[in-house]
Parts: sequence; C-alpha cells; structure tokens
Amino acid sequence: MVAGRLLEWLVRDTVQEANRDVSRVKRNAVNVVTHPIRTLFNIVFMTLLFGVLYTIVYDGAAVATVDAAEGNSLAMALAILPPLPILALIGAAMVVLVPLTMILQGFKKDWEH
Repeated sequence: MVAGRLLEWLVRDTVQEANRDVSRVKRNAVNVVTHPIRTLFNIVFMTLLFGVLYTIVYDGAAVATVDAAEGNSLAMALAILPPLPILALIGAAMVVLVPLTMILQGFKKDWEH
C-alpha cells in the first residue's frame, strides 16, 4: 500500500513535469510564430553571418577582392557573400535552425525561472 502510494506520487509528479515542459515549448513556439518580423530578422542575420564565415573560410580571394574594392560598398558586399546555391543552402538550414533555437532558448529561460 505504501509502495503503491509512492509509485503513484512519482508517476503523477513525472507526468505533471512533462505537461509543464510541453506547455513551455508550446508557449515559446507561439511566441516565435506570433513575432514574424523578429524571427525573419534573426533568420536573415544568421544566414548572412554564416555566408560571410563560409566565404572567409573557403574563399581567400574574396578578402583580396574586398581589399581591392577601395570604398565601393556594393562590390565589397558582393565579394563577401558566397555563391547563390551555397547561400540558398545556408538560408534553408537557418529557416529550420533559427526558430528551433529560439524555441529552445525560451524553454531554457522558462526552466531557469
């Protein structure tokens, strides 16, 4: 009888904690969806950031092109960006990863409080 009560409390507490976790994730997902401008800004920013990092790592000539541009800001920006197919792949990855990261970051903040 006592063991049954202890098992019931353990199961009930575990189920309640799981329900709280699910509601935290739902609330953070709704927060990401209901703020589309913030989400879109984060996706664009991360896509450009990873695009520039890709170019710096894999295309050393781009750094020389930026140096040779001599104040032409459009030429500098185009030299820093990777080729369009690579940028599209990075963008597609960011469309998935950025909202997921925003949801998990909000979940972590909820968990700490």
